[in-house]
Amino acid sequence: MRLKQTRTKDGRVWLSIVRRYREGGVSKTKTVERVGWLDELKESFDDPVAHFSARAEALTIAEAEAAAARAVEIHPLEKIDARGDLRKNLGFCALSAIYHELGLDGFFKNHQRHRGFEYSVDAVVRLLVFDRVLRPSSKRGAFAAAGDYFESFKFSLDDVYRALTHIAGLKDALLEQLNGRVATTWGRPDKFAYYDVTNYYFEIDEPDDLRRKGVSKEHRPEPIVQMGLLMDASGLPVAYDLFCGNTPDCDTLTTVLSHIRGEKRVASGFGRVVVVADRGVNTSDNVFSLLAKGDGYVFAKSVRGASAELQRWVRSEAGYSPGLDRDGAAFRSKSRIAERTLTVTVAAATDDSPKKTKRTKVTEKQVAFWSAKYAARARSERAEAVARARAMVASPPKLKALIDHTAAKYVLGVTVDENGEAAEVDSVLLFDSERLAREEELDGYYVISTSETQMTAAEIIESYRELWRIEESFRVTKSDLCYRPIYLSDPDHIKAHFAICFIALLICRILQVETGWRHSVATIAETLSRASGTHLSENWWVFDHRDGAIDEIGAALGIDFRRKYLTSGEIRSIVASTKKPRAARTSL
Repeated sequence: MRLKQTRTKDGRVWLSIVRRYREGGVSKTKTVERVGWLDELKESFDDPVAHFSARAEALTIAEAEAAAARAVEIHPLEKIDARGDLRKNLGFCALSAIYHELGLDGFFKNHQRHRGFEYSVDAVVRLLVFDRVLRPSSKRGAFAAAGDYFESFKFSLDDVYRALTHIAGLKDALLEQLNGRVATTWGRPDKFAYYDVTNYYFEIDEPDDLRRKGVSKEHRPEPIVQMGLLMDASGLPVAYDLFCGNTPDCDTLTTVLSHIRGEKRVASGFGRVVVVADRGVNTSDNVFSLLAKGDGYVFAKSVRGASAELQRWVRSEAGYSPGLDRDGAAFRSKSRIAERTLTVTVAAATDDSPKKTKRTKVTEKQVAFWSAKYAARARSERAEAVARARAMVASPPKLKALIDHTAAKYVLGVTVDENGEAAEVDSVLLFDSERLAREEELDGYYVISTSETQMTAAEIIESYRELWRIEESFRVTKSDLCYRPIYLSDPDHIKAHFAICFIALLICRILQVETGWRHSVATIAETLSRASGTHLSENWWVFDHRDGAIDEIGAALGIDFRRKYLTSGEIRSIVASTKKPRAARTSL
């Protein structure tokens, strides 16, 4: 290192200590320490140049000594220390960096003020978030593994459950905090927001007020909890809400959207919102609600349940433009501007008053398309049900094993009750070939309806296709982050569990954004979980994992995961740096 003197146009001299290095064959310098103006320093030092030149030399020597080889003694007969944790994880620092950039430390500290808590809610949340990403387990399991991190967590297991009760009441404020930070730090693509609903089953005997039996996405009979999830166009989750297991998908949208409307709209980074969703939420009430607030929609529409006029238009070859989809499969589409009549529910004067409806008309653009790939998938998905239906006709006793409506709808002579069981069976059963033929005629056809009449058919279809991102998010929650099994029964604890999981999902998605979406959540979780060190000797730790993913994560966040040997002090410095602004960390 050396002292650099930079003279400005007005004749003043600025002093700084710099380090010389080479990059790409080019010699460069990097400022290590900003010293100050020479004329001002002369008031405190007889010879500022000599003083700080000596400091630059001392820093050079200290840096060389820090990088010098160390001799480590190995005693062949030494026993393993059973009292300490000899292996700890450092990969959590990447999660910690995003956690603090989201301002969650201050958020939870502010919300526990004047509450008389003897523990840190922030510390509890950090442990549970780290655990959810790196090694998903129960709350008890997370607490038991608290010593596996280069971080000190000072609270009891009882404190964990007390914190869950507190966290459950913070969901709305938490979403506002997260969306405000995402909008200001990473930016938020305006306009499109993607929405879908999934559910999580609970292996319990009796349903309760939250966990109720409903239509399971996994076709399971256990009680479930519904979750509606909203995501922006960049793939970052925006908001979520929990609903009783028997809540229809269509009744969830307006509740989740409330988190980015009104006063919270500015904080979330959204202006006008165009909601993209599947046909489950395409109802008159949802369309009317969106349009009334100045928002828009791109909704799938059921072809089989559509009016006869719409089906005729879809099936007519007139107007279709042929082409190939992104996978090279045969594809054709057409569009039209059409008038739609909405039957909207009017708010009742009292809870006991009967519901009233009103009719209103809106103009929308409808896009019909047919895909050879979708047609083949529809036939494949139907094949098993058709085979079961033919088996029922051939052997009526097999009806005893009927557990859903799927196969029975192709059998004439069977009445199925609400539980999917055969309520009435005629003496003669027939396979409903006409119904099968009607369904096959519509295989591969889809309709999308939208308020955005100025968009082209191609743009509308492309915006709808992006729903795969939210479907993939649900897969992540169930496989990588393991939202379930949920070892909790208290409703507040269950709500807090989903809040923790939402934070974990958002942090993982931000890490994907930071690394250009080159790595899956599974890859990120695995590489960070493997970034662990083993105690070597005295205060030295040795690390044994490095790959391209963790190098990219470290470079993006300013955390050096490349060092093989670190002292306890250096590790503490790395951990502390993740709780400071990114600019304060050493760039790689």
